[in-house]
Amino acid sequence: MPDANGDSVPDVWTVRSDGSVRFYAGGRTVLSGSGTEIIAPASHWKTRIAIG
Repeated sequence: MPDANGDSVPDVWTVRSDGSVRFYAGGRTVLSGSGTEIIAPASHWKTRIAIG
């Protein structure tokens, strides 16, 4: 995964079962919290196998 927030640590993008897309800023030790919702739940995201 690329570094989307400029801290030189790869970040994670996920698609949740409700179809929402979330961003998790990578950290040197852990991914924290429930991420930031980037795209609200949408049915077309439920059928995607991967992003990127």
